Amino acid sequence: MTSRYRHSLPFFIVATAVLLVGAGVAQAQTRSSRSKTNTMVPVYDMAKEVKVQGTIAKIDGFGASGPIGTHILIQTADGLVDAHLGFGPASSPKQLGLFVGQSVAVVGMMETVGNTSVLMARILTTPSHIFVLRNEHGLPIRGTLRGSARPGTLYTALFVPGLSSDSGPATLRGGL
Repeated sequence: MTSRYRHSLPFFIVATAVLLVGAGVAQAQTRSSRSKTNTMVPVYDMAKEVKVQGTIAKIDGFGASGPIGTHILIQTADGLVDAHLGFGPASSPKQLGLFVGQSVAVVGMMETVGNTSVLMARILTTPSHIFVLRNEHGLPIRGTLRGSARPGTLYTALFVPGLSSDSGPATLRGGL
């Protein structure tokens, strides 16, 4: 090693060490702040669940306000409630057999999206079926085809006492 570089070596070692330590601290802070502000996965709290009953006033297959996906506007005694059913073919109105004027009951948690309150539906009950749309953590349940009478359902034709609507026994259908 020449004398010209001998004096630079300690400075180079110290500078490298400072940069490595600084980069490690910055990365740890970024990881910490990311976990505190993660808005991609909403926190679903079953203790905050509400049940809304009414009639479907409008069906929106895209969701102009709130999360993208199927929305139904439910006319209740207290006014309109926007319920988000999910995204994709499994939560389409056709797949769920929904139509305007139909009586429904929805269990879910209210979530504020922008300036709008949206009911993140977990269970949808129609006069003839009960659909489980999300699990207890609020994550969408996706079905697999299993040779059922209705494609995309995980459970079909199961009579569940006590889970019926006013018009008779309901069928439990999950797997959306």
